[in-house]
Amino acid sequence: MGRARLPMLIVLLLAGGWLVAEPLLVSQARRHVQADTVDGQPGPLRLGLALQGLTVPVQAGALTLPRLDAWVAPWAPLTARAILPPTALLDTTDGQQRLDLSDATASLRLSPIGGRLRHLETRFAGVGLDGTPLSGQGGITLQAVSDDRAEGVAYNIHPDLPDLHFPQLAALSGGLRLWLDRPIGLSNADAQPVVQRVLTEGLDIDARRFRLRVVGLILKGADGRVEGRLAIYASDAGAMLESAAEQGVLPPQVGLLVRAMLNRIGQADFSGPPIPGQPPMPAAPQGELRIPVEMRDGQMYLGGIQIGPAPVWPDPSVQG
Repeated sequence: MGRARLPMLIVLLLAGGWLVAEPLLVSQARRHVQADTVDGQPGPLRLGLALQGLTVPVQAGALTLPRLDAWVAPWAPLTARAILPPTALLDTTDGQQRLDLSDATASLRLSPIGGRLRHLETRFAGVGLDGTPLSGQGGITLQAVSDDRAEGVAYNIHPDLPDLHFPQLAALSGGLRLWLDRPIGLSNADAQPVVQRVLTEGLDIDARRFRLRVVGLILKGADGRVEGRLAIYASDAGAMLESAAEQGVLPPQVGLLVRAMLNRIGQADFSGPPIPGQPPMPAAPQGELRIPVEMRDGQMYLGGIQIGPAPVWPDPSVQG
């Protein structure tokens, strides 16, 4: 009889712990979270919070969400799920902006020890800013991975954005691997991780007038500028260079020189030494050109032609 009661006793203990956990969670949230009201989630199968008037500090200022429902389920206690409100307000030094979110949800999974982020996924039916649509249906996934080819903590990020509403950008998909200087997690929530290295084996960009596929590896050099190699596979390299000149990426005189030498550049190889860990960057398929881009010693090269200084590696601590 004693053995028959043991499973029932275990279930009762777990259920009791589950019921006690939510009041403790609400109590702690009321002390540490900036919100107008903090309540528990209704129903026994959701352990979480129902927050109204939540304000979250972000790098640009403060993000205010009128309501946020976040919870975990008993069968997946390390995976938190959230339903985002249809609007949010971003307060910055430049003023207030309204972020429009349509059917937006998020889920994240933390490691049981240390609270490191293991997986994050957002999905939405649409995103806008101050009434201007930015994207239709899409989502972004972030996944922690094991990769010791470089110092830092590695994450894969996969954008799935097939319906962007920007003048120069219609769609973005593929994959990036980022190495950060520290993990994303609860233990260092006040310290923003900094990207040290980016690798892609294929990032597909629909720029409306042309399509691009970017393959390569870039990293932060000792001088604070970008180092590395990129292969840009373009369906219309001429339109790509024209767009780069229009947006100030290439100086006009450099753009004219490069355009005049486009076929030669499209057949050129990389002139500098290979970067350890770089992905394969083969010749372009039929109907495309491969534009070799290199950044080394503080300079940028396009098909072996020096076109100017390499970009400065972004520093999130510096406000633009």
